[in-house]
This record gives sequence, structure tokens and C-alpha cells, in this order.
Amino acid sequence: MTTPLPSRQAARRSVVALLLAFAGSLLAGPAQSAEAAPAPGIRASYANPVREADGHVDAQATVDRLRAMNADTYAFLVNKSTDWGDLEQEFLPAAQASGLAVWVYLVPPTECPGGTSCAEYLPYKKDYVAWGQAIARLSVRYPVLKAWAMDDFNANTSTFTKDYTARMRTAARAIQPGLDFYPVVYANAVTQSFVDTYATSIDSLILPFRDDPYRDTLWTGSLRPQLDQIVARLATKSRKAILMVYASTLSRTTITPDVEYVRTATAVGLEYTKAGKLDGVIQYALPLTAGRAQSGDERVGHTGNSALVFTVHPDNATTVGDYAAASTTIRLDAGSTSCRMVVWHTDDRPATSPLGYHAKQAIVGGAQVWERDVASEGSDWYTSSPIDLTPRLSGGSATLTLRLYEKKAVTNYSVTARMDDISLTGCHVTNPGFEADGGWTYSRKGGDVLAGRHTYDPVYSTSVHAAVGALYGG
Repeated sequence: MTTPLPSRQAARRSVVALLLAFAGSLLAGPAQSAEAAPAPGIRASYANPVREADGHVDAQATVDRLRAMNADTYAFLVNKSTDWGDLEQEFLPAAQASGLAVWVYLVPPTECPGGTSCAEYLPYKKDYVAWGQAIARLSVRYPVLKAWAMDDFNANTSTFTKDYTARMRTAARAIQPGLDFYPVVYANAVTQSFVDTYATSIDSLILPFRDDPYRDTLWTGSLRPQLDQIVARLATKSRKAILMVYASTLSRTTITPDVEYVRTATAVGLEYTKAGKLDGVIQYALPLTAGRAQSGDERVGHTGNSALVFTVHPDNATTVGDYAAASTTIRLDAGSTSCRMVVWHTDDRPATSPLGYHAKQAIVGGAQVWERDVASEGSDWYTSSPIDLTPRLSGGSATLTLRLYEKKAVTNYSVTARMDDISLTGCHVTNPGFEADGGWTYSRKGGDVLAGRHTYDPVYSTSVHAAVGALYGG
């Protein structure tokens, strides 16, 4: 059973499918193999395809963009009512012709169209055994279809019990023995108990990174420790993870991922893949249509497109003394005997907000030299008064730290604060306008206060495509 396409398009799509399937049969042999050995591991992207004006997936344009990004795998999300037909009639023939590996990516009951009954999730609704069997039959027809994945698996274990998951995988493999099954499981749910329970019913595990338990796409410092822990747990059952990097806006986060965030997390994932610790990397919803800004993003800098940003997310609890900070070295100019600094700063708290909780601060040589409460002004950009740093640079240099500091604990008092254009007289720092990467290091005490450099990119989809392509091609 398949969902029929609109009649005005059925003939055109049928012809295209036949032509692409024929092309795939010509290209499926040795002519596909490259002279150079391929880079190890999966290099994938998920969802966010190029779409036609009528909402259908533009199969060839999507495949072309994936290939230009050096991706070898695409996870095709089946969610819209037209997706299954687009997958079967256009995308798989196009992928087969190009040699692009495909996974079918399904949604669980908590995300189904039509609610948890999955009444509108067509064609197989809540019967995930039937979904697996249908995917397996497609895999027989199109051998580039290698796997199927289930989103938010760990939030749906009441449906996907150990026994039911085994039934799903077994039923699919009875039709296509090599078809893999990949659950999507967040880091805090990949316990040893989970691994012990499900290892025999899965092949690899898709691991989204979002700085659990804090849920953000700004901080990457916890990625390696999380990978090390999860890699070790999976290794006890001879299983591996595929790292999912958020290349598109993650719900209920304060700051959207920018190009540098995606580049940093992807590079770590590829490093672990090369070392044999991961099975590969997949981008979460990297936008494949060129020339678009990041969804939900906005220009953040006082000047330019970049700024230092600090956040406390709604409903996140902090404790007194928590902070997030950015640090660099401040040095006297040659021949200078004095140093003055002005900081441009802003935040999103109105002046009617409670005082005494979140403070923007500057620390030089271990001493606080400036502070401003987030509720002391409006939401425009302001400058500090000139700050004389000369006494703190007696040796010609000192550490400059800009931070957001918790003076009182909060449970639901969010803020987004920014600093930019550090103006210095008689002294200097690297990257005072935050327009380039580097020059600053980031730290935090208490993970609910975050800091990082963020860049707004009006053509984010083009830039992130190029950045990932360079890494995937390396």
C-alpha cells in the first residue's frame, strides 16, 4: 500500500522514476568505485531536503546537493503525507542512480501526524512491524536503501519494548537480511541498562549531541566526555554510535547553531570515526536549499554579525556563584604605560525585571573591574564607562574574563546577554569584535549558564553546506 501522488504529477514522476532506475542499473557496477579509498565511516545528513513549490521533495536537486557536500548517506524523513510516495517513486531511484546510501527515518507515536494513535501517519500508521517490512521490500528493489531509523526512541520505550523492537527488526530482516535498524537515543538515556536491554535488537545507535542535560547548541565542551562514556558502554555489546550534529535549530533552545558550532562538533565526530570509536556522523536537518539564513536566528552583534553571548534558559535552575565566561590575554601596546577599556553590552531583560540575579562582569588579573545587572537598563546596546586597567597590568599583561555571573539562584528567570566591540586604549586583545574565530577560551561553573561566540549568517545554508563538505571530503 502506498499513498497516491496527485494525479497531475503521477505521469511525470513515473517517467522520471523509470529513467532514474535505468540509469541506476547502468551505474551500479564497478564504475561507481573511486580510485582513492573512501574516508572511513558514514558521512550523512538527515531531512530538510530541497522541495518543489508544491511541497514534494525535489529528488535530483537533493541528491545533487548531498553529493556536492561529500555526503555518502541520506536519512529520508517520512512525516508529511506525500513523503512515502516521494521516497518510493522519485528519491530512491535518484539515489540508486548516484550510489547514495539511504536510510528511512520514521517518527514514533509521540510525534506522529494525527497524535499518538498515528491515525494520519500513512501508509502504515502505528504498525511499525509493517513499516519495517515495507522498507525492506523497498531495499530489495533499491539496494542503496541500507537502514531505517526511529526518532526519539528512548521517549517511546512503552511502544518499543525489547520484544517489539526485536519483532520489528526480525520482520524486516526476513525480507532484506542486511537491513539495519538505528534507534535515536539521547545521551542521558544511553545507560548501561539500556545498552544491555536493546543491543541485540539494534545495529547502531544515532546519538544526538545537545550538551545533555542542559539542552543547547552553543556549548561543545561536553562532547568528548559524553562520547567517551557512551562509546565505552556500547563497546561492551560490540555496538557503536553515529553522532548526530544539530545543523538546524533545536526546539526549546535559546541560541541557534551557527556554522562554527556545526564545524566543531562535526570535526570531533569525524575524529572519533577515524579512530574506530564511532560509525560515523549525521547532520540534523542541514538545510539543503542554498542561500537561506538559519531558522530562528537573528543578527546578534553591536557591529558585524558576531558577538559574545551568554544565556540562562527558561525553566533552568542555577545556584549562587554559577557563571559562564570567555577569557583572553590583554597586553599593553608597545611603549604604552596605561590601559583603558570600554565594553559594549546588551541583554533582553527589561528594566522592570528583578535586580540582583544575573550580572554581566569583567575580571582582569583576578579582580572584578566592571559589573552591570541585566535588569539595570533596557534592551539596547550600551557602553561601560572607560575602565582604567593600568593597575592590573603591572607586568604588561593579564587575563581578561568577561562573564555572566549568578548573584542569586533562579529557577525560571531567563536571560540572553551579549558583549561586543571591546574598545581598548593603550592595550590590545586578539579578536576584540568577535568577528573571527579564536583568541578566547570558554569556561563555566554550573552548566545552566552558557557562553560562546555566535555568528549570524544571512546565507547560513550555503555556508554550513560548504563547511561540512570540506570536513566530509577530508
